[in-house]
Amino acid sequence: MAPFPSQLVNTANISSYFSSFPVRSCELDALPTIQQALNDTIYSCTAPGSKERKKAEYRHTNPAGNLFGLSFALCEADRLGYVGKLIEFLCIVDEHAIDVMEDLPFGEACIEHAILRQALYENYDDDQYGGRAVGKMKSYLRELRMELASLNDPCTPLLLKTLDTSLRDRDSDDSEFQTLAEYIPYRKTNFDYDFVCQLVRWAMNIPPIVQENLLVRSYEHTVGVIVGLTNDYFSWEMERQQPTDRIRNAVPVLMKEHSVSEIQAKSMLKEVIIREESKARELKSEIMNLPEESEQMKRYVTEMELFAAGYSFCLKRVEQTRTQYILGASANAGKWANIIGFSTGSPEVRGNVDDTL
Repeated sequence: MAPFPSQLVNTANISSYFSSFPVRSCELDALPTIQQALNDTIYSCTAPGSKERKKAEYRHTNPAGNLFGLSFALCEADRLGYVGKLIEFLCIVDEHAIDVMEDLPFGEACIEHAILRQALYENYDDDQYGGRAVGKMKSYLRELRMELASLNDPCTPLLLKTLDTSLRDRDSDDSEFQTLAEYIPYRKTNFDYDFVCQLVRWAMNIPPIVQENLLVRSYEHTVGVIVGLTNDYFSWEMERQQPTDRIRNAVPVLMKEHSVSEIQAKSMLKEVIIREESKARELKSEIMNLPEESEQMKRYVTEMELFAAGYSFCLKRVEQTRTQYILGASANAGKWANIIGFSTGSPEVRGNVDDTL
């Protein structure tokens, strides 16, 4: 199925927005599909009145527009809803880790996480044990796995395997990073980036073989650096105020690596992002000049550029309105939880954070 129609978004009037990538949105036509997917996930995975539900509902109010409409405009229309479900599920897993799992001893929290991952495997379907804290999420993930399997797409098992790997590996590194080069692999893992790439290919009906091309792999890596560091750039002002001595952000890494001030480090981070965008444009140009039989690669890298652009645009708009609403997402949780305030249709902010949470 073709993607929803999409339109270019004018970013020229957004002060200090420095990304050079074009932004497109399919929200005008896709919003009902996206909203239904979000509602299904939120109300299946969270309890009424819980912090996770309130945060999930609050997360989707933003004058910038809808994250999924802005970031996944080239995904096929009948698969965009699944993109929303899977990414919203990861957001809720993040929030659950903050609000519930942190109260458990580390060993018990690891067991709960393993119980959740059982939902991705058919041989655990007769095991109804939901652990102490992940029962609703496990049930939802099992049902979603079955729904995806019913599509009879040969690429679905790889998608689910990549999701399992992402759930296993996120937040597994407790190292103190000394350099940006050491930090970047952690940031990509904590962003679930390999899963995002696989999800985009699946949602566009693009076979995994495109990733075997070295140019495509280099482009993927560069876009992963861009989105991870852009998140750090725009979320730093929020994260720096959190009551923890274990902040995961590129700004303090650069401060340590180069013995510079916070302001200097943030300026350096911006320069790194701009440099990576330039590298991405060069790589994309090479890919777009490949022969006609490389059309699937060209579509894929175009969507990955739109993903980076839409995500960066939303983060910038969130930063602009942070004085109105700041969601208490942990810097140590997966970074999807830091995507706050994306529109469910109304551009109005629903009061301040105290009213909502």
